[in-house]
Amino acid sequence: MKKNILLTLSILVLLELLSMIQAQITLKLYKYCIVGSGPGGLQMAYFLKKANRKYIVFEKNKISGSFFTHYPRHRQLLSVNKKFTGAKNAEFNLRHDWNSLLSDNASLIMPNYSDKYYPHADELVRYLNDYANQFKLNIQYDTNIVRISRVHYKKKIKFKMMDQRNTLTLCDVAIISTGLSVPYIPPNITGIDLTEGYESISTNASDYEGQSVLILGQGNSAFETAQAISSTCNFLHMHGRGGVRLATSTHYIGDVRAVNSKVIDSYQLKTLDGLNEQDIRKMGFVKTPDNRIKDCPKTSKGDLEDDIRNSGYDRVIRCLGFQHDRSIYSVNAYPKSGSGRLYKYPEIRPNFESVSVPKMFFGMIINWCTDPLFGLSPFRWMLHSGFSIYRLIEVKVSRIMKDFFHFMSEIFIQGLYQMFGKLVDIIIIGHNHSHQYLEEVPVGIIPELKTETGRDIKNGFITLTFEYGKEFSGKGKDTLGPENYNHTAKTAHRSGNIHPIIRYYKNFIKSKKDEASIPPANKEHHVLEDFLTDWSVYNHHGHYINLFIQSILQTDLRHFYVKSCFELSMTFKTLPTSCDRTVIERSKLKT
Repeated sequence: MKKNILLTLSILVLLELLSMIQAQITLKLYKYCIVGSGPGGLQMAYFLKKANRKYIVFEKNKISGSFFTHYPRHRQLLSVNKKFTGAKNAEFNLRHDWNSLLSDNASLIMPNYSDKYYPHADELVRYLNDYANQFKLNIQYDTNIVRISRVHYKKKIKFKMMDQRNTLTLCDVAIISTGLSVPYIPPNITGIDLTEGYESISTNASDYEGQSVLILGQGNSAFETAQAISSTCNFLHMHGRGGVRLATSTHYIGDVRAVNSKVIDSYQLKTLDGLNEQDIRKMGFVKTPDNRIKDCPKTSKGDLEDDIRNSGYDRVIRCLGFQHDRSIYSVNAYPKSGSGRLYKYPEIRPNFESVSVPKMFFGMIINWCTDPLFGLSPFRWMLHSGFSIYRLIEVKVSRIMKDFFHFMSEIFIQGLYQMFGKLVDIIIIGHNHSHQYLEEVPVGIIPELKTETGRDIKNGFITLTFEYGKEFSGKGKDTLGPENYNHTAKTAHRSGNIHPIIRYYKNFIKSKKDEASIPPANKEHHVLEDFLTDWSVYNHHGHYINLFIQSILQTDLRHFYVKSCFELSMTFKTLPTSCDRTVIERSKLKT
């Protein structure tokens, strides 16, 4: 008996040892783990591959960009795809191409996949997978990360990724690029189970024929749905709090776009459809004896109050947006959520890192949603935030610093143009006209510049952003009025439309509560708004920029011929920066 017990114990110990050895053999180690291969994940993978970093991308489905095989439900994207611009400058063209990923392959762009201004979602999926294959990105498909935790491994804290097969992967940095995949269903609403979700409704317009429909929500998914079914249903009503916000007034693409505004026409011209400002948290739903659904307001006691004038609806459809999937996080790797209206998203620092989990970055649409009232396109925000995250991680994790130098002669900069007011180029002023140029830095990083980028500021710095006028955007604003466009170089600071702004700061800036806004500067120059959004014409714009930079650097930036430089050297000790001392000395020897 004892022998059998000992034999059994020995076998169990042996099996445990074998499993430990097997785990040790199969345990994979990476510097970077990216969860999700949508646009943001692919863009981050591209940068890491270019830098020869050890990374892996986990994708739960069999293809990249799988979100777009189902969404948007009616298959038309709202991201601009302008194939013809009349310009050859790639940066300028990318301003009007909101779908293409950044790469060194000029032909691998979305306009080569679709001629439509608003492309079909299937064309985007095809493009994303071609991108992944073209650059041979290290993507592990059919791998669903079900748990992310933090563990100690060889005296360091690592992220442990466990997939559906219980396979484990350890990594130093976690980059969450899963998108917003969980439909938002408001809690504690009576009868919310009687509603249908945007994620599962029929997209066949004939299924709504002769029905009355209530849509909950007044965002683009709600108006997309209304646009698709308004021709066949009896009438439709839309409930939402805060009122309808038009993208033409707010310059926020998440607000109602003109292409989806048919129901607004119907409402304003009184042809049955209607919009109602109603907080659905203060209402509930009940089913009537004739199988209709009624929306009822809550009383002060929390009961539902029936209105006999309300005959109810055949369908109630939820179009209330999406939220981040928190089910994958263990307690020790659980990112803190935002507060208030941002509760659906993780709270992140200006460098896109979780406020509660070090080295966990959010390289996806989440970091756009946490500050949604700025920037043109969530696609472009994902791409450029990916660029910023990559650069910031390189400093934070690998202590690698890189300089990027170009200036106003190439003011087609599409990253700043797309992410107006949120990304900034920074010129750190050095000695002897030697300056450092940092591209596409999040504005919230400015007070933490040394910590996040390794740069020290001793002689001040200059920033470049693109911005709209302070009073130009907002709900109900008339942005087409003639008073918005009558400005000259002297009144450029009143420009309402998007335009470059150059700021000068003498000293390091201390942190402030409002990290999302640009801090006040010692000097500020507004470049006059341009009808063609082309600020490269020297006489119109460059001359005034030159004067402003000269006043900051106390340096003559004009270009002089060698003869003029020689003549100046005979009179002045200090010469303009364009005068080469070596060339001048040679000229003196010749004379």
